[in-house]
Amino acid sequence: MKSIKYLKLVIMALVISFGAASCMNEDWSDPTGETSPFGNSQLQETNVVSIKSLIDEYGAKQKDKVNDTVRIADGVQIKGVVTGNDMEGNLYNQVTIDDGTAGMIICVAQGGMFGQLAVGQEILVNVGGLYYGTYRTQPQIGTPYTNFEKNQTYPSRMNRNEWQSRFKVIGKADPSKATSIVVEKASDLNIEANAYALAGRLVTLKNVEFNEPGKTFAPESEGYTTGYGVTRYFKGFTGQKKQIGVRTSCYADFAAEKVPSGKVNVTGILTCYKTSLTSSYGNTVQLVLRSSKDIEAVK
Repeated sequence: MKSIKYLKLVIMALVISFGAASCMNEDWSDPTGETSPFGNSQLQETNVVSIKSLIDEYGAKQKDKVNDTVRIADGVQIKGVVTGNDMEGNLYNQVTIDDGTAGMIICVAQGGMFGQLAVGQEILVNVGGLYYGTYRTQPQIGTPYTNFEKNQTYPSRMNRNEWQSRFKVIGKADPSKATSIVVEKASDLNIEANAYALAGRLVTLKNVEFNEPGKTFAPESEGYTTGYGVTRYFKGFTGQKKQIGVRTSCYADFAAEKVPSGKVNVTGILTCYKTSLTSSYGNTVQLVLRSSKDIEAVK
């Protein structure tokens, strides 16, 4: 009996030692700690296409559509640098990436993504099987959502588990890689082709003034009828076919701050929206701030 008990103890000791060795091997295989605990580290580059080519291919299938989706072919991947996240709550359930050819909004039903994907972090994303589409003509990627009352389908938030299986963190975040595209004249964005070419990208608009300085960016009382988001337009760009401004969520950390006066440079993720293709109203260009620090006074 003693020998059997002794044998069991030996076997248990061996099992524990092998388990410890296995854990150590995982640590030794990544001594620098550069393997992210988030996403899918097993994802490999196999069929990476540029974001612009993705937009060109799938956007062509949605020409003249306000709200629509189309399934992306299996195996398609994109790679880019994170330009915007939910750090201060203005980009809600979205992360934006840019690969130098174009930018893209990716919709995810998850909060706190800034803790996983800092601005300047390069990622590989498997978009095959997801849906490219437009929400009020603004391109984005996600899973289909149908508003049956309005008979409209557009790409909306994928669940967090789906997202975690689809992206891979590459290296360490470098904020200097998240460069913005400078637009010197706001009127250039009234040209529809110019605006949509920059949709989903980080843009800096130079030397603009707010039309209503001193107002709160996004009071909840005002956002009640506008989906809890408020747009503050720039001076000279408040009329039909000329609307350009800053869109702020009523739940953003800086929603209660005051709109500054004087000339400013404004940086944000550029979005374009239309409610109808036949309306004479035209499109609205909005910059979505990542932080109140994205507004800089012109000296």
